[in-house]
Amino acid sequence: MENFTTSTIIKYLRKVLKEVDNIYIDSGFKNAFILKKYLEYYQMEDEDSPKVVLLCILRYIGTFYKDDSVDRKDHAKAAASSYAFLKYCSPLGDVARPLMFYKAKYVEGMVSPEDPAYKSYYLGLLLTLINQVVQYNYAEYTPDEISDLIKADTKSQFHPEQVRKLLRMLKKDPDVYENINSKSSLYIYEVSSYISKANYSDDDLMAFIETTNYMFEFHNHETLAHTITTAEIAKFLAKQFRLSDARTEEIYIAGLVHDIGKLRVPASILTSPHSLVGDELTIMRKHVEYTKEILEGSFSDNVIAIASNHHERLDGSGYPQGLTERDLSIGDKIIMVADVASALYSQRSYKNSYNENEIIDELERQAKDNKLDDRVVNKFVDYYDEIMAVAKEKENETLAKYQKMREQYKKLISNDQLKDFFDESDDSIDIIDDKNV
Repeated sequence: MENFTTSTIIKYLRKVLKEVDNIYIDSGFKNAFILKKYLEYYQMEDEDSPKVVLLCILRYIGTFYKDDSVDRKDHAKAAASSYAFLKYCSPLGDVARPLMFYKAKYVEGMVSPEDPAYKSYYLGLLLTLINQVVQYNYAEYTPDEISDLIKADTKSQFHPEQVRKLLRMLKKDPDVYENINSKSSLYIYEVSSYISKANYSDDDLMAFIETTNYMFEFHNHETLAHTITTAEIAKFLAKQFRLSDARTEEIYIAGLVHDIGKLRVPASILTSPHSLVGDELTIMRKHVEYTKEILEGSFSDNVIAIASNHHERLDGSGYPQGLTERDLSIGDKIIMVADVASALYSQRSYKNSYNENEIIDELERQAKDNKLDDRVVNKFVDYYDEIMAVAKEKENETLAKYQKMREQYKKLISNDQLKDFFDESDDSIDIIDDKNV
C-alpha cells in the first residue's frame, strides 16, 4: 500500500478512539505500556505480543455505545461485547480472546494449564491486574502503597503469581511507574512503535480503517452503510477513468474516512427524524472540518483533500470552502458523486431509499446545474447496475459482520459458564469509571 504505513494507521486508530472516548484511551496506553514492559521483563514475548498489547487500548471498545446498551460495570457483558466486536469487526480476531476474561476473577483450578483456553485466561487476568495498578496510579498512590493494596486483596481476585511478578518488576524497574505517572508522552510513542511491529498485512491495515467505520455503530448503523457504499462507488468510478492504482487507492481510502468527523456530531442530530435546518444543520456541516482534523498526520495530503471536499460543488455553492471546478481534482469530483449517490440510495432516519430512476434523475439534475461533474455522473449512469451491485455486496458483507458480532455477544452473555468467571460484587477501585480523572 502506497498511501499509509503501519505506524500511520495505528496513529489514525488512536485518534479515532480518542474521539470515541478519550479517558479510556488515555488509561489504555498506560495499561499497554506496563504490559509491554512485563512481557519484555519476563521474556514472554512472541509474534502476537504487539497485537496483545493493542488489546489493552481496545479493552472497552464494545462498551462505547451512546445509548449505554452495554454497561462496562457489568464485567461479563462488557468483556463479551469487546471480544465479539474485535472478533468480527477488526483484524485482531485471532488474538482477541483474552478480552473474554478481562475483569474476570482468579479462581484456582478454574482453567488448567493444559486447557487450550488457559493462555487467554492468563492474559485476561494479567490485563485485569495491570488495569488495577493504573487505577491506583490515577488515584496518586505511590508504588509502595500500590504494593500494599494489591497484597491486601482479601478477595484473591488476582492471579497470585502475576501479583508477585508484577510487583517485583515495578520494584526492580521503577521507571515503568514513573513513565506513566509523568506528563511526558514518551511512553505513548514507545507503545505505538511496539504495536506497529506486528506482522500486519496490507489487508489487515485496510481492515483497521474499516474497524473505525464500525465505530459508527456506537452512534447509528446508517452512517456505516453510507460510508461503505460511498467508498465502493468511488473506487469503481476511479477505475472507469483509468486512474493509477495509487490514485484509485487514495480515492477509496478517502471514501472510507470521509465522514469520520461525524463521530463528533451528537447522535441526536445524526439520527434526527427530520431534515436538518438552522443550528442542527450548522453542526452537521462541521463534520467535514472535523474529518480533516482527525485525518491530518495519518494520511497523504491527497487523501485528506478528497475526503474533505466531498461536499464542495463545481459552482462554488458547496462547503466548507466554497471551492469551484478549477479548484477540484478528479478525485474530488468522483467522491462528490459517490457521496450523493450513496446518500440517495441509503435509507436515513428522515427518508426512504431512492430507486434507480430517482437516483439517476437527481444526479443528472445536479450535473445540469453545474453542481456535479457531468463526466463522472455519466460514468455512474452508464455502469449503474454494476456499480450498485458491487456496493450492495460490500454493504451486505459489512452489515453481516456486524450481525455476527451481535449474535456472538448475545450467545456469550447467555452462557452461564462464562458468567462463572466473573464476580459482579466488585468493590475494587476503578477511578476511571467514576470519572474522577
